[in-house]
Amino acid sequence: MKNIAAASPVKVSADGHGVVSHAGMGMLRELADRTGLSAQVTAALADTYRGPWVYAPGEVFADLAAAVADGADCIDAVGQLCGDREHVLGAKASTTTMWRLIDERIDAAHLPGVRAARAAARAAAWAVGAAPTTGGWLHIDIDATLVIDHSDNKAGAAPTWKKTFGLHPLLAFLDRPDIAGGEALAGLLRNGNAGSNTASDHIIVLHQALASLPAAWRPNLLTVSQHDDHGVVIRH
Repeated sequence: MKNIAAASPVKVSADGHGVVSHAGMGMLRELADRTGLSAQVTAALADTYRGPWVYAPGEVFADLAAAVADGADCIDAVGQLCGDREHVLGAKASTTTMWRLIDERIDAAHLPGVRAARAAARAAAWAVGAAPTTGGWLHIDIDATLVIDHSDNKAGAAPTWKKTFGLHPLLAFLDRPDIAGGEALAGLLRNGNAGSNTASDHIIVLHQALASLPAAWRPNLLTVSQHDDHGVVIRH
């Protein structure tokens, strides 16, 4: 099996040689390793392999996540991590291998393990200082978002309520004004013609969002959950 330890330190100079674009992505990839995300996803998916792997599934998963943070909207865009950055970020799996990871290996039976790995990584990060400073309250925004798709051969793509064509996922983010952004907690893939205020979908996403929080934050949790233009206070 390939080593999934954290990346080696990168030496930085300002002499104009060895220039690397998107170099900051290296920190995101290293974060995935240091919080244990890569290792735990690998452990969750290990039984989907019949023999040794060339690229650990946790590494491939982290590469995909880093690419999304870099603006990628398709698997091919993970190539942004390659090219002149391969000697910084390491070699990447092929597009076929990445497709197989999300289309076959992370199935219904293994998805809970991946979710648990994400929750554990968040707990590790919060434990060393990345936790929100909200005075005990957590604000979770749940909103349906249209994703435009110009091809009708994509699974779930359908006409939307805005007379466009695509998908209508429901996403939950933890509001983090202290870091000028938010943390992605959970999401539910849905057809393009799914409703914005489908109660059953909101309940599923809210439960997934709460489960993704560190265990230490769950007892007597005070949560303000905002659903589109409606809000609800939950004492958990």
